[in-house]
Amino acid sequence: MAFTFSLTAGPAIVITNVPVAGTTNDLSGYVTNADPTTNSVAVFIFVGAGWYNKPYCSPALTAISSNGSWSASVVTSPSDTNATEFAAFLVPTNYNPPCAEGTNALVIPPEAVATAYALRPRALVRRFNFAGYGWWAKDSRGSLEGPGPNYFSSSTNNLWVDTQGWLHLKITHTNGLWQCAEIISDRSFGYGEYRFFVGTPVTALGTNAVLGMFTWSDDAAYHDREIDIEQSRWKYAHGPDAVMDYAVSPYNSGQTLYFALPTPLTNSTQSFIWVSTNVAFQSLRGGFTPTPAASNTLSSWNCAIGIPPAGGEEVHINLWLENGTVPEGAEPVEMVLTNFEFVPLGTPPPAHWQSCSVVDQTCQLSMNCESDWHYVIQCSSDLHNWTNLAWLIATNQSAQITDSKMAAGGHRFYRVVTEP
Repeated sequence: MAFTFSLTAGPAIVITNVPVAGTTNDLSGYVTNADPTTNSVAVFIFVGAGWYNKPYCSPALTAISSNGSWSASVVTSPSDTNATEFAAFLVPTNYNPPCAEGTNALVIPPEAVATAYALRPRALVRRFNFAGYGWWAKDSRGSLEGPGPNYFSSSTNNLWVDTQGWLHLKITHTNGLWQCAEIISDRSFGYGEYRFFVGTPVTALGTNAVLGMFTWSDDAAYHDREIDIEQSRWKYAHGPDAVMDYAVSPYNSGQTLYFALPTPLTNSTQSFIWVSTNVAFQSLRGGFTPTPAASNTLSSWNCAIGIPPAGGEEVHINLWLENGTVPEGAEPVEMVLTNFEFVPLGTPPPAHWQSCSVVDQTCQLSMNCESDWHYVIQCSSDLHNWTNLAWLIATNQSAQITDSKMAAGGHRFYRVVTEP
């Protein structure tokens, strides 16, 4: 189960337990740096197509115990067991939240001093790992859905991860239907840098296929928190060549940029850095580097209009057809992403070795690290020549690494490098 939460330097709220779908258990968590006698928790759930106060519109607040813990009843109607998202706001005890009875827009109250969101894992869907993260596959089950609209399939004919760890998205003609592909992260990331590594020539898209890489939250209050990068060959003003677009929904003036891509272009890195006040987009030829050469920078753009606050959004990667029309030449379309990375905001923090033990030529290493940062563990026998031993994404505050290739009577030196 994956959670996302927002912490401030002062008061903070965390969701620690999301009830299993179909059960009537409570949503619970804790707060820090907040007086339980003057603060409460306002809880909302997203079920069906809207948000609801929990436990009710009145009472709408949940008390905080003296030790900072809280527990809210989130099933007061039979359909509540199907909720897919939960939000908890730390508010004053005298706060009177508006009654939400299926509203599609959950506005973060200005009185909230801290917020927390949690996503409930979806049942009966195909799940898999790509780039060190968990994802689930969209399946419209024979119905038309957006974007397009199109038919989306979770079949391994439409999306799969190969032996190199690369993600393949494919539009196929199956059972008389053109079926598209979309994957969705099983967690929310929030503010930070999102990097998408595309390993297919953009000319493979044809004239009406679109590769989308974006965030989405099903929250109309913030235009679904859609921050979008699209690669296509739509015939905008730039002509028939491959086109990229950056966008921050709702695509008003100043919130969208279109630009032509050079051809041929095979490997590229598409990214954006999302902070509370702006989103900075960038497209690079080849792989990512924090200081790219000017010749490798295809485009960069900063948007400071309509920036949504972080909260419950997921990452989507999809391959779809404009207006659901038949692809160019009535031929299948396939795109490959070689990697995806999320990097938190701030200076890359160093990791610290915690312990090391050797048993039967196997070295067990333990290190302290910070969640979501990327680390490379390297080894050497002479402190001059270093070899990559392991690569990992930290999922908590510690990690363990095993080196089973120590020579008898030999020695090894180890170091850990935080990737930018």
